[in-house]
Amino acid sequence: MAEARWSATPLVDWLLRKGRMLGKPDALVRELCERLRALGMPLDRVGFFFWTLHPQYGGVAMFWDGHLVQVVRGGRDVRSSKQYLDSPIARIAAGERVIRRRVERPDCPMDFPLLAELKAEGVTDYVMVEVVFSNGRRNAVSLATRRAGGFGLHDIAEVQRLLHPFALVMETFIVRETARTLLATYLGRASGARVLEGQIARGDGAEIDAVIWFSDLRESTALAARLGERGYLELLNEYFECTAGAVLAHGGEVLRFIGDASLAVFPLAAGPAAAVRRDACERAIAAAREARARTRSANARRAGAGLAGFDFGVALHLGRVLYGNIGTAERLEFSVIGAAANETARIETLSKVTGHDVVVSSDVHAALGARWPSLGSFELPGVGRPIEVYALPEDGPG
Repeated sequence: MAEARWSATPLVDWLLRKGRMLGKPDALVRELCERLRALGMPLDRVGFFFWTLHPQYGGVAMFWDGHLVQVVRGGRDVRSSKQYLDSPIARIAAGERVIRRRVERPDCPMDFPLLAELKAEGVTDYVMVEVVFSNGRRNAVSLATRRAGGFGLHDIAEVQRLLHPFALVMETFIVRETARTLLATYLGRASGARVLEGQIARGDGAEIDAVIWFSDLRESTALAARLGERGYLELLNEYFECTAGAVLAHGGEVLRFIGDASLAVFPLAAGPAAAVRRDACERAIAAAREARARTRSANARRAGAGLAGFDFGVALHLGRVLYGNIGTAERLEFSVIGAAANETARIETLSKVTGHDVVVSSDVHAALGARWPSLGSFELPGVGRPIEVYALPEDGPG
């Protein structure tokens, strides 16, 4: 029987016109696979494998099972895992262009563990092909079918016609996602989004009301001298995971790491003034409590391993700041400036003076409607009025 003929031409046109306009790569994958099968390509399983630049993930895989797309992210050490080293992806990354295994044939080499799984599912033919991006990075696409006799030569030839336009479109998606990830990692989620939206000129920004967080590592100079550079760097990262990590967990935006200190904000949302002020303050307080809990757990682990522990001080203040681009024309960052931001840094020094790990300004205390112990009013350098601060109780609501 003559091999059924179908053409990839409509898909090439769709990729370059409409496919590239889809919002997410998994949406592109799903629709591309559905359109391929509708045209006559006997597809039952497809895998897309891409290397990525991400602080946590080394690569992304997208699997289409005939209905849905599953996205799986591999860790930074994925290339050293046995699963990867025993896979056809490793061979493609090493330079092979096409790998084909006609699984239904008795003489098919079962040289990848994956093939036994595919055979058990009734797959008759499996093909993996390279997808090369403009930076030379070797990615891959795998195709599997249950059709008796497997793929025809025409099927494979038409798919290969799609690879270059597909690579162009998918690289655009991956680069866009990488930019979003890196901006969120280095600037923060909200700040990175503002940059992507076009707020890139020096002076771009707006006044916002926010709870301002300023935290500092206790005894940092002594710890650095005692631990050495590598040991101190490891401790510093764990400290930030406990404190800044708690801020992120409760919807805050970490703006800057300043040596062993961090600056963050919990912007007020839209709504009735009293309610949104209270909400932002409650999230900041919850972050401070979580930072305490994380630090205790970290210090317990470190003590068990014979490592030095650490403590921190946090100040929480409420006020209006200018949130926007500051710096030189060639080197900018999104941050907050204004009297409230400066006051928060000054208030944090009172955590050392009073011996409390978390100190809260009277503005935050009032917004919460709390009844916590007052630590007194203090004159602070550069602040033209006395600042009353409160201790955050060890436990309790708000």
